[in-house]
Amino acid sequence: MATCSFTDLPIDILLLIFPYLDAKSFLSLTSTCKALYQGGIRNDASYWSHATRAKFRIRNRPAVQSDGLHWQRLYKRLLAQTKVYTWGQNTNDCLGRKRVDGNFPGGPNGGRLRFLPQGRLNADKADWPEQIKMPEPNIIGVVADLQCGGWSTSILNEKGVLRVIGTLNGMSQYNAQGVHPVPMIYPAGFPKPEERYNPAVALSEFSSGRSHILGLSDSGIIWSWYDKSARGVQVQFLNIKSSQESSKSKEPQEMLDGSVRTVVAGWDKSSAYIRGTGIVVWIPLIAPHDETIDTMEVSDWAFVPKTDYRRPRGNAREPDESTRLLGQEVGEVTNYIVLEHYIVFITDIKKVFAASFTMNERAGVIDDTFELVDLQAASETDNTPSATDVQGSFCSFAIFKGKGTVVTTNQDYLDACLKRARGESTDELPAVNKIPALQNTGVTSVAFGDYHYHALHSDGSISSYGVEPGACGALGLGGGMGVPIPIGTIRGIKYNPWNSDGTLLPHAYFRGRKIWFHREQEEWLRMLARGGKDPEEAKERVTMCSSVPPVQGEVSEWIEQMGGEWDKRPEVAQQDEDGLGAYFALSVAAAGWHSGALVLVNEKLVKAVEDSCFIELPPTQAFKNMASAGEGSSSGHWQYERPVAVDDQSVLTRTLTSLREGFFSLFGIAEDVPEEEEGPPRQPQRQKQRQAIDFPRLKLDDGLEMEGQIPFSGWKTPKPDWKLEWRSGALSKVFGVEGWEIRV
Repeated sequence: MATCSFTDLPIDILLLIFPYLDAKSFLSLTSTCKALYQGGIRNDASYWSHATRAKFRIRNRPAVQSDGLHWQRLYKRLLAQTKVYTWGQNTNDCLGRKRVDGNFPGGPNGGRLRFLPQGRLNADKADWPEQIKMPEPNIIGVVADLQCGGWSTSILNEKGVLRVIGTLNGMSQYNAQGVHPVPMIYPAGFPKPEERYNPAVALSEFSSGRSHILGLSDSGIIWSWYDKSARGVQVQFLNIKSSQESSKSKEPQEMLDGSVRTVVAGWDKSSAYIRGTGIVVWIPLIAPHDETIDTMEVSDWAFVPKTDYRRPRGNAREPDESTRLLGQEVGEVTNYIVLEHYIVFITDIKKVFAASFTMNERAGVIDDTFELVDLQAASETDNTPSATDVQGSFCSFAIFKGKGTVVTTNQDYLDACLKRARGESTDELPAVNKIPALQNTGVTSVAFGDYHYHALHSDGSISSYGVEPGACGALGLGGGMGVPIPIGTIRGIKYNPWNSDGTLLPHAYFRGRKIWFHREQEEWLRMLARGGKDPEEAKERVTMCSSVPPVQGEVSEWIEQMGGEWDKRPEVAQQDEDGLGAYFALSVAAAGWHSGALVLVNEKLVKAVEDSCFIELPPTQAFKNMASAGEGSSSGHWQYERPVAVDDQSVLTRTLTSLREGFFSLFGIAEDVPEEEEGPPRQPQRQKQRQAIDFPRLKLDDGLEMEGQIPFSGWKTPKPDWKLEWRSGALSKVFGVEGWEIRV
C-alpha cells in the first residue's frame, strides 16, 4: 500500500486545515520542511487574515486582504503596540483627559508657561492627536476596535469587553462621565466579561450612536446601553422568531433564520440585520430601574422593505418566483448605514438603495426603498452597478466603488432622489463629491463627524477633510491659535475671524492633508509658523499666507510634502523591520466635533525619527551657542522644545523647580547641592539641536513670485494642477468650500 506524506496533500486540503491551528502551531508546522516554509505557505494571506481577525476582533481590511506578510506583521504588532489617540472637542472628557479651567495660565485667553507647547493646557480641546493613557493597560488588554459617540469614545478589546470614555448622553445631567475607560455593566446573573469569558456577554462587535450603544455578543444576543453606569438590556422583537446562534455559525442556512448578523446604532435610532427578516429599526431603549429585568421586547419596530432576501447557498433554490425576482433586482444586503432620516444599503449585486423613515416613541414608518442609480454607476458614461461598500453617519456618507473610486454626499442628495422616485420633481440631482485624494489611494474606511470627516488608507495613514467648528481641532492638523499665524493655517485651514470655524481649503482635497503623530512634526510646524529661521526676512510671506487663500493653499501643499513621511528617511527606514512605519492606523472614528484612531506604535521607529531630527554640533559651535544663550541672544538655530504632557504632577514639579531656583537666585542664597562622588572626570556632553529652515518662498500657480531674499523653495514632487480660482464672497463651491471655482 502506497504511503502519503503530509506534504503530498493538495494545497486546497492544506488551506482547509490551517484555520484550525493557532499562530504558534502554524509557524511550527511551516518550519518542519522547505516545502511548507517556502512557496508562500508560511505567509498565506487567508490564514493570517483569519487568525488576526479571529484573535483580535478587528474588522476586515479588503484593500490588503491578499497581503499575507502584511497580516502576519499586523498580528505580531497587535500583541503589544496598540494605542488609542483622540483629538477635537473634549466635551464631557470624551478624549480621555480631564478638562482644565480656561482661566488657568495657558488657557485660550491666558498666558503660556514657557516650557509648555501652546494650548497644551487647554484640555477642552486637542488640535493634535493625543494618546489616551490607560490606567491599567495590562487589564484593558489589546484594543481591537474604537468608535466615537456624541460625547463618548468607546473601545472593544480582544476578549470582547466594551469600555466607554466620557458620557453616553451629554444632554442628561444624570448620565455618568469620566476620563477613564469604564466597562459596560450587564444585568445581575450574567458574568462580567472582564473577569471571565462567556459568549452571552463577550461582544463580537458594537456600534456607537449619538447617545446610545448597541452590542452583538458571540452567542448572537443584542445588548443596548443608554448610560455607562446603568446595566444593559437584551433586545428581543415582538413577532420575530429569534435565534441566538452565533453570527459566525456554520450551521445550514435554514438554521440561521432569526439570528442577528450585525447591529448599527444611528444618530438617534437603533437597528439590526436579522437573517430571514432584513433590517429592522427601533427607538433606543432605556432600561427600567427594576434590576430583575434583563430583557426588553421591542413591539414598535419597523422593517426596511426589500432587505429580507438571502442568496441561496449550495444546492438550495429560491422558494418562489417573487423571491427570485427580488434577488435579481435588489439582491442580498451586504452592508448598511443609518443616517438621521434615511437608511442606505448595499447589496451583493453592487447596487445601492435608500429608504426614508419617520419614527417617534410609539411607532415608525419606513417608505419603500428606492434605487440610487446614478450613485452606484461605474462612471458618468457607464451605468453598470459597481458599489462595493457604504459608510457614513448623521447626515453624510461615502459610497465605495470598484477600481478604487470613492464618492461622498449627504442627505440633501437623498432628498432629491426621493422626490424624483415619487415623481415629485424632474430637477437635476445635486453633484456628489469625487475628491481626488480619495481616488485610488487605498481608502479602506471613511468616518464622519458633524462637519468634518477622515479617510483611513491602506498604508495606515489618515487624511482629513471638512470643517472644524470653533477651531476645536477636529481635523487633527494643528491649532487655530498662534503668533504670528496658527499652525493650522500653514496646513491649509482658513479660520473665520468671527466664530473661529476652520475650513480646509480646496487645495487640500487634491492629495489630502494627513494627520501626523510625531511631536517633532508639531514642533517643526510651530517653528515655521513663527517665520522659520529668519522671521524678519519671511514676514511678508507669512502675512501673504495668512491673508491670501490661494497663497495659503500652495504653502500648505509644500508643508505637506516636506513634513510628511519622516519614518521613510533612509536612516529611519532601515530600522523598519515590518514596513508598517512608526505609526500605523488600524481604524479611525468620528462623531460630533471629535475623533479618534486605533494606532499601532513602533516605539523604536518613533525614537529613530526623533534622533533623525537633531544635528550634533562641533564643540566650538556648541560653546558659542551656550555663550550666546547666556547673553540672551539667538543662535539662529531652532532650539528644540520637548513637549510636556498635561499632567498635574509634571506641571507642578516643573513649576515648583522654577520657583525654587528663582527664590535662591533672587536672594543670593546658596542652595545645598550634594557633592559629586569622586571618580573619573566626566566627558563634556555633546550638544544637539535642530537647524531651522526658511519659511517657503514659492512661485505661485498664477505666475506670481513670493517676495524674499532667499532662493525659491523646491518641491519633493510636482505640485498638483489645481486650476483653482478664488472668488471672494462668491457662492460657488469646490469640494463644498465656498468662494472657489475651477478654471476651464
